[in-house]
This record gives sequence, C-alpha cells and structure tokens, in this order.
Amino acid sequence: MMNNVESIWKKRVLEYNQELQKYLKYMFNDHLLFVLIFALGGAAFTYNQWVKTLDPTFPAAYIMAVILGLVLAWSPVYTFLKEADAVFLLPLENRLGSYFRKCIWISFMFQSYIQLLILAAMMPMYVAVTGNGFNSFFPLLALVLAIKVWNLYVRWFLLRFQEKEAHWIDSIIRFLLSGSLLLLVLSGSSIVLILAVAVIMAGYLFYFFNAAKKKNLKWDLLIHLEQQRMLMFYRIANMFTDVPKLKGKVHRRKWLDFLVKTEFSQSSTFRNLYLRSLVRTSEFSGLYIRLTLIGAILIYTNQSFIVNILTALLFLYLTGFQLVPLYNRFDYKIWVLIYPVSTQLKKSSFKKVLNQSMMIQSFIFSLPLLMKGMWVEGVIILLAGFIFSLLFSQYYVVQRLRKMDESMYL
Repeated sequence: MMNNVESIWKKRVLEYNQELQKYLKYMFNDHLLFVLIFALGGAAFTYNQWVKTLDPTFPAAYIMAVILGLVLAWSPVYTFLKEADAVFLLPLENRLGSYFRKCIWISFMFQSYIQLLILAAMMPMYVAVTGNGFNSFFPLLALVLAIKVWNLYVRWFLLRFQEKEAHWIDSIIRFLLSGSLLLLVLSGSSIVLILAVAVIMAGYLFYFFNAAKKKNLKWDLLIHLEQQRMLMFYRIANMFTDVPKLKGKVHRRKWLDFLVKTEFSQSSTFRNLYLRSLVRTSEFSGLYIRLTLIGAILIYTNQSFIVNILTALLFLYLTGFQLVPLYNRFDYKIWVLIYPVSTQLKKSSFKKVLNQSMMIQSFIFSLPLLMKGMWVEGVIILLAGFIFSLLFSQYYVVQRLRKMDESMYL
C-alpha cells in the first residue's frame, strides 16, 4: 500500500511540473525577459537612490514585519488533488499521512523562494537604517523560513475545519504572530519578549495539532482550493498564450455599449467581434484595466519625466503584447469560420482594435501629467504613445499574427 501512495505522489508531482513547463516556456520568452530586465534594472536604480535618503528614524523594521508577515501568512498547501480523489482516495485517508507531509514540504520549497527574494530586496533598506551589516541576512532568512514552516503546518491543520470564519481568523492571527516575532527580532527587542511570542506560536500550533486529530479531511475543500490555485496560474499564463482549460467569464456591461457601437456591415464583422470581446470578456478587459491603472498611478507618483516616458511605453508594450491572443480567440468556433469575409479583413480589424485600445491607454497615461499642469510633458507622452501604438500594431503584431496563423495549420 505504501508503494501505491508513493507512486501516486510521484505521478502527481511529475504531472504538475509538466503542466508548469508547458506554459512557462511561453510566459518567459525573449520579449518578456527583455522587459523584465529593463523594468528590474530601473526599479533597482530607483530603489538604490531612495535607500540613500533614509535616516535612522525610518520605520524599516515595521515595513519589513508587515510585508514579510503578509507573505508568511499566505501559505497554501499544494495537495495536487483532483475531483476523482474524493471517491477513489477517500478509503485510503488514514494511510495518506506521508503523502500530505510531502505536500507540506514541497509547498515550503516553492514558497521559500518568495521569502528569499523579498528579504533580499529589503535588506539594503534595513542595513541603511539600522547600520547592521549584511551578515545578518542568513540568520534572518533562517528565522523567516522557520516561521514559514510553522505557518504551513498550522494552515494544514486548519484545513480540517469547514467553517470559513475559522480560516479568516486563523490567517489574521498567523499574520499578527509572524509579524510580531519578526518586528521584535528586527528592532532588537528583549529576548524575553521574543521567547514569549515564540511560546505563544508553539502553543497555537500544538492546540490545532490536537484539534485536527478529531476531524477528518475535508476533501471537497482541499480539491476546491487546489482548483483555485491552478486557475490563478492559468489566468496568468493566459496573458501570454491560449489556455484551453481556462474559461473566461462574459459580462454584459451595458453601460459600455457606446464603446462598441459599430455599423453592421461585412467590413466591420471582425471589428465588431474583437471590440465586444475586449470589452465584455473578463480576462482581456481586466488585464487592460489593471495595466492602465497601475501605469497611470506610477506616472502620477513619479517626478522624473524620463522614467514616466519609459513607464508609459513599458505598459503600452505589456498591454499590446498580452492582448495579441485575442486574435485567435475564435479560431475554433465553426460559426466564425463560415463568415464570408477574408483573412486579411480579420487581420486588419484586429490591428485597428489593438491600435485604438493602445491609443486610448496613451491618452490616459498623459492625464496624470496634464492634471499636475505639466502640459508639455503630457503632450510628449501622448504623442510618444500614439507613435509607439502605431508602430507596434503595424510591424510587431504583423509578425506575431503570421506565426499564429502558421501554427494553426500545422
């Protein structure tokens, strides 16, 4: 029986890795890597300049405790369960202890990278404010990872409770305890206070360890959480390539009808289709709104004109790049294939919709500067955005659409 459980574990992990690799190769392509390197380089430079302005009164310990506390409290357990497991694995529940222990530790392995990156990113701020050297990084990392293990085990024991209120309260308590312990350590508080919080955390873990023994696994809850976790990954992957397993939601959005009013003629067939899909489909409209709002906020809060131009162009590129999959959204719909219109009209309609969407976004990016009375800078960003949108839709997109058409008929 143990061999069967072990084989199930190995098969699930292998399938999960294969699923990740299938989409990651599309997500981390050359274009995205170039944008990430550019964005991270700019962010690192800005962050480094900001760190130099900090003084000892800056609350670095509080900021680190809050951010790390939130990340530590977010501790999902990857169970790799499927719907059929509620039937076929239910009789083996008492023999799956080793399976779920491995789930906890593989969850720790995946999530520890996030803790490592966040702590490494905040260390320059901590060192600049406290004067401590970077030699404190590894002891802090060991502490953060130990708290992550504590969070994962508490979270696993709480998954045997069905009540939603219990899960919310537990998340808040784990955030407060994790953040409090980190704050005491980072601020150099008394060892007695640190040990007191550590004892409370140990007691909290021990209480739910005993309480969980009296409860069975909530298979429906575990399967639902696993499905939601994969759905989140598929939504991100869908920004870069078509994900057949993801079904987007369509919303009527009657209040936006003025945006999609087009003449009903043969020449406007695909323009009407793409425009309504962009406005009404959750994955594309949500993506467009999020990137537009984030870009506008960054432009409004930044004082450097050069950084604002680069930010506008960066977010225009991200928007255009991630809206390209809209082109073949209807390629497998029979009723679209029988339209008496040419493929060239389909391409030109898509390019027009994409170009207009990016130009509207360019106008929104110029508004923060115009609101602050920076008329010249606002007009320059508007014109730069228009030119970039035109070049992107007329040259870059043409190459992408050609490759997409070729791959469809292979």
